[in-house]
Amino acid sequence: MFEKPDNRIRRTLLFGLCLATALNLSSQMAIRPGLQLAPLKKVARSADRPTSLDNSLSPYFPFIIDQYGGSCAQASGIHYLFTYEMNRMLERPVNNIPDRIFSYRWTWHFLNGGVGDGSFASDGIEITQTAGCMLVSDFGSQEEGIYRWTTGYRKYYNAMHYKTREMSEISLKTREGIETLMDYMTDKGDGHPGGGIASFSLSDSWGYKTYDGPSETGYDEIMTLDGSGGAHALTLVGYDLSVEYDFDKDGVISDFEKGAFILVNSWGTWWGSQGRAYIPFSFFLTPSGEGGLSEYNSKALCINTVHEKPMLTMSVKIKYSSRNDLVIRFGLADGAQGSAIAKGCSLRYPFPLNQGGDFYMQGTSFASGQDIEMGFNLSSLAASMDTMTAPCFLLIISKTVLGKSGTGYVYEACIHDYRGEEEVTYKRTFDETMGAITAGTHYFRIPTKPWVKNRRGEWLEQSTTSASPVEFSLTDKKTVYSVRTADGNYGNIQLSNYDYSTGKLNLKVTYYEK
Repeated sequence: MFEKPDNRIRRTLLFGLCLATALNLSSQMAIRPGLQLAPLKKVARSADRPTSLDNSLSPYFPFIIDQYGGSCAQASGIHYLFTYEMNRMLERPVNNIPDRIFSYRWTWHFLNGGVGDGSFASDGIEITQTAGCMLVSDFGSQEEGIYRWTTGYRKYYNAMHYKTREMSEISLKTREGIETLMDYMTDKGDGHPGGGIASFSLSDSWGYKTYDGPSETGYDEIMTLDGSGGAHALTLVGYDLSVEYDFDKDGVISDFEKGAFILVNSWGTWWGSQGRAYIPFSFFLTPSGEGGLSEYNSKALCINTVHEKPMLTMSVKIKYSSRNDLVIRFGLADGAQGSAIAKGCSLRYPFPLNQGGDFYMQGTSFASGQDIEMGFNLSSLAASMDTMTAPCFLLIISKTVLGKSGTGYVYEACIHDYRGEEEVTYKRTFDETMGAITAGTHYFRIPTKPWVKNRRGEWLEQSTTSASPVEFSLTDKKTVYSVRTADGNYGNIQLSNYDYSTGKLNLKVTYYEK
């Protein structure tokens, strides 16, 4: 009969497996190098700040996850950090309910290159600043492949309600920085129970071992800096001032060697102590040249979230065979025929952005996977729309062949305006010729007023058969034109009764044979 290995063996096996993955994926980190974030504002010291705190036990914290592939940065930034901060803000317990947990796989599938690569937690959070974050209940199974992009406008629309308002960072290389993060973890300075948590990462030699020293929180694993770990994102969820670590290995515990943060990993509950471990303050406070963490590994990522209804959105239906060819942007012009984007009315979106690899739009091998319906949050253009006479939205799709050349077209784009009591929509459909996506940049217009303006300044519908808008200026008298036909005969064309309000024109043709 098979005998189940004890937790120590299981943890060792899992550590080796995940370590091999981490060593091959250098970008499994919290903050993208070079990204300029505002420093976390100093938080007022709580008069009753405890000597230990563990926010992973808070009702706002989701279950410990066993990440898929190289997704640790999104597991930390979305599954833990975003889920916790959003539910804390909404003051609702997670209770492992799918429509209260946010899908780390949704952001990771845009960022993993279509091959399961690592990413940066800050890149996933940047997606949530514009597009919001998709719920697990809308994304579906967290274990379904590594390429799938979600289809269905309503799923994207739901995600738009849950956004990151701002990102900030805090350096833990100073005692002041560590004190600030402890205050932040206590109540974020707003007196609300269940303070904040933070994403951070390790990229140097690290490991973990059994801890049997003093503690108030009771975990029995502690991180070390003498292992063989590679790039990996983790989450700081609390602290314990009673933990001791003999950093200089002299057998004496100084004040410098007291205190540790509590971190949560994303390798399941059989890693560490139920997925948790201590990481001593001394690792951060010691210069990297003396065996401590680098400045980069001492930065923690913090966020504030916002829950708001989108005002203006666009749903887009596309059929395309190689999604990493595509970049989608948006613009707003004044005038249905205008091609010039008004000043300040251009919107860069975080997806699609030459992402996802050489796959169908949904990332499946089925022919139906070429079709996708996506939603985009254009609320930032709403104020400009109100200043225009005839706002016209521009769906801008650029194709650059990356790998195999894709083929396909846009077949529908629809503006959804939610600012009134009832939703107002402006829809335009395209056939395979009108909506074709070929090399270069294409502007697909979705007007909110009819296409043609007559001499009286009235907007009129454009004929679907006209190659371009035509405007006539006629007197009350009938106007007759004589023309020669291709076969050498003659005919008269008589134009009359042009109606400026409708754009209708009477056309009479008389044909004469020789």
